Amino acid sequence: MAYQTLYRKYRPKTFELVFGQDTIVKTLKNVIKNKKLSHAYLFTGPRGTGKTSSAKLFAKTINCLNNQNGDACNECENCKSFNENNNPDIIEIDAASNNGVDEIREIKNKVNLVPSMSKYKVYIIDEVHMLSIGAFNALLKTLEEPPEYIIFILATTEPQKIPATIISRCQRFDFKNISHDKMKNCLQNIIKKENIKIEELALEEIINNSNGGMRDAIGLLDQAASFSDDMITLKDIDELSGNINNEEINNIFNNILNKNYEFLFNKIKEYSSLGKDFLLICEKMINFVRKGILFKKNIHINEVSKEEKEILDKLSDSKLYMMIDFLSETLIKIKNNYQKELTFEVQMIQLIDKISSFSITKSNVPRGTLDDHLVKKSYVPRETLKKTTQEKNEKLLELKKIRINNILKEATKQDMKFITDLWTNINEYLTNDKYKISAGILIDAKPVAVSKKGIIITLPLESAVNRIENEYDNSKELLKIIYNEEYKIVYITEEYWKKVRPHYVEKKKNGDIEFIDEKEALQKMRKSNLNNNSYNEFSELIEMEEK
Repeated sequence: MAYQTLYRKYRPKTFELVFGQDTIVKTLKNVIKNKKLSHAYLFTGPRGTGKTSSAKLFAKTINCLNNQNGDACNECENCKSFNENNNPDIIEIDAASNNGVDEIREIKNKVNLVPSMSKYKVYIIDEVHMLSIGAFNALLKTLEEPPEYIIFILATTEPQKIPATIISRCQRFDFKNISHDKMKNCLQNIIKKENIKIEELALEEIINNSNGGMRDAIGLLDQAASFSDDMITLKDIDELSGNINNEEINNIFNNILNKNYEFLFNKIKEYSSLGKDFLLICEKMINFVRKGILFKKNIHINEVSKEEKEILDKLSDSKLYMMIDFLSETLIKIKNNYQKELTFEVQMIQLIDKISSFSITKSNVPRGTLDDHLVKKSYVPRETLKKTTQEKNEKLLELKKIRINNILKEATKQDMKFITDLWTNINEYLTNDKYKISAGILIDAKPVAVSKKGIIITLPLESAVNRIENEYDNSKELLKIIYNEEYKIVYITEEYWKKVRPHYVEKKKNGDIEFIDEKEALQKMRKSNLNNNSYNEFSELIEMEEK
């Protein structure tokens, strides 16, 4: 018999064997026991947390001829056909490779066909966020009013990419990363059944590298069992995963603190030649800093070694906070950059420079010297500052009026509907490290006019407008992710919109709105008394550059 990978061999055959998703399992079993089935479900969450396995179990159990306490019997004809992958009424579709309108229309044409051997025909659409907008539109009507014997289960790792109109028609279940203890129990059970020999530290490293994903953990265990000759060691896991051990992490931090650029340069080259994963290395560095913060606050954590304590004694709380922010940004840059080695290399050089500059603080500069320096550098007469700020705001408002004019000239109800339908997807980014600030501001915002190229967005207060404009590039990037389109954006207050809207409505009604050349307007401003710094600031803020 051909070898079967461990994660397939130990894929749960009953809900009782689904680890780490107790709330979801209980809810699904109660749905089955009480016969309160919905026509559509949405399973979301990180990879390897049981979404597809739970979808298959749910499909099997609702068609089981003798389900007991909301779980499949695994003995009836329907269960056996499912376990042997021979049940024609449970259809799995990979949206990553079947993401077009034609594939969804084919489903639409077949939903009227009754199940051949089961009570329900179940469509499991994996990675559903990969469907095109046209495919989502084709799915919408079918999802809204399917025949009573049809059930859809949509699975995705990126729910923010799914239109709100689809989400609102599904019962949603959010799968969480599996806890350390539950993952360890599952792996120990597999290790015992497979007679695998493994060091305790190696098992812990497998769990740490899996980031809460059971499939990744079982896959790495399977790979390590094949790789090692007898006992799986910590070194085996580091080699297979592309990570480095704690001794190497300590070495990196010591050389960062010693400003040893050459060592880091050579070490990064070495990691690259050994096939190390710079994402995992960065994550391990973040965990080291986190451990240091908790240690300094006397919070119970795993034991801190002598070598780690020596490094942490050289780092103040403020340096640790700076480092964890910087390394978190580094992690995002590595993920988004093709040249991961180069990105990591440059970021480590910057980290040395940041820590070095951090050494000059108020605590080690004579008080009088520091105060004199700050006064000389930062003092600006209050009236001068107030006047300058007012002039800049007036200039910015002039440019905003031009952008508002051009958006309203091309604005349509269809474009507005597209934006408002997906606007609530912003909520999905409230806990995202990179976009949470922009998302937190935008949840109180409202799009009021939309064209093919631009959006006018209102906020309740002037302070909120200022805050989101400080996050302009980040907020624009967030909206591009949600809408898969790059828009020019204008942020204004609700009060200002109420003031100017009637004027533009009347002009549009009479056909009097004319397109204004934005680049030309900005060039005129440059020729005015506005200094170059202010000009560049406005240019970046409302993007009146030539495309």
